[in-house]
Amino acid sequence: MKLGETTSEKDVKRIQESRDIVKTIINYGVNEGHKLDIIYFLSLELENRSALEDITKILKKYRSGIKPDEESQYDEVEPDSNDTKLLGV
Repeated sequence: MKLGETTSEKDVKRIQESRDIVKTIINYGVNEGHKLDIIYFLSLELENRSALEDITKILKKYRSGIKPDEESQYDEVEPDSNDTKLLGV
């Protein structure tokens, strides 16, 4: 008797759902620019910072309106790292 799904079955289900989402987007009638924008905006939602930085860096070469030499908002410096902060306030 089998209880629940195996890891492989869960992966297959997740991949199929992802393919269905892509199919819906393509059926919506998007052009090449839209596809790159969608990939870019989805990459900004990633929790893996390293993946986010790598993917956005690559996409900047292909997206119009984003200059390849433009500084990333995801530099190695933490936001407000130069500001003095009061603790316990």
